[in-house]
Amino acid sequence: MAEFNEKELKAHIRQGDFLPVYLITGDEDYLKKLYCDKLVSAVVSGDFADFNLDRFDGKNADIGKILDACELMPMMSDKRCVLVEDFKLESIKDGDFEKLSGYFLDPPEFTVLIFCQKGDFSAAKAKKSVDLFKKLGAVCVLDKRKGKELIKPLITSAAKQGCVLNESAANYLVSVCGDDYNVLINEVSKLCHYVKEGEITRAHIDEVAIKTDDAKVYYLTKALLSKDFDKAYETLASLLRQKTEPEYILGTIISTYVDIYRARVSVACSQNADALATDFSYKNTAFRLTNGARDSRGMSLEAIRKCLDKLYAADRRLKMTRDSATVIFEQLMVRLFLIANGERV
Repeated sequence: MAEFNEKELKAHIRQGDFLPVYLITGDEDYLKKLYCDKLVSAVVSGDFADFNLDRFDGKNADIGKILDACELMPMMSDKRCVLVEDFKLESIKDGDFEKLSGYFLDPPEFTVLIFCQKGDFSAAKAKKSVDLFKKLGAVCVLDKRKGKELIKPLITSAAKQGCVLNESAANYLVSVCGDDYNVLINEVSKLCHYVKEGEITRAHIDEVAIKTDDAKVYYLTKALLSKDFDKAYETLASLLRQKTEPEYILGTIISTYVDIYRARVSVACSQNADALATDFSYKNTAFRLTNGARDSRGMSLEAIRKCLDKLYAADRRLKMTRDSATVIFEQLMVRLFLIANGERV
């Protein structure tokens, strides 16, 4: 019947012409909860809402009991709602799938059945079930917001709390905190409480916002490339104090230098940035190539290759020896710093 993205689902709920079954999935937990709640509230409301809503923990629920609840008549209402959270559709038994299929073929007109996959969910592994929802109901995929779809709500949230968050500062907040919408909304609220009123600046974000490990490693690499060794060492020390896995830190540094190398080679070959992003499956993270080209200005391709050699050696050392991770990182950073300064290593 239907496949909805966030915008389409929002319009569908507003119209109020509900389908018999919905599957809500995607990689943005905040949006899945938000629209699941919106859909439930739109279907059942008023004084008897609690009587017309059944919730099931899908991890432990019996499909027979779920479908029995769907057959109950609504109380003092046109509709009732059955919400099932995190049912294991990827490993549904054949018998349960047959029961579900039978229900979908002839659902009661007064019940809206919602399967909300709030945790990890593989649509590929659950293809048989997903196809069933697509055919007889709706599949709603709520992935992480990108670009203006992510930035605009942050600006609006700050305004509602009496503060000004301009687009530049909002983009900076995303760059240091990641694109998890729930985290970002919480950070905006925290910043508004800190600033109280007026404009939220980058300085405020640096003082208050909790930076993701990805962002910290990125700024570590950027500090090395900009020849700010003190800042790079301070960032490394912070990551190690927080007990961030050494393999994760090194892997992210390597990934950043690979981005830099690809970006610089593409520039040297006059290759289109969009084509490069497609060739290496960057999809929504093509900005990494732009950042790589910008951050590595002044470094030759030969110097970048030397950095990759040092990173490879450090990776082998980290995985194959019992040397201290701190020592390995400190020696690596000195070597990367010297290369960035044009010195022989």
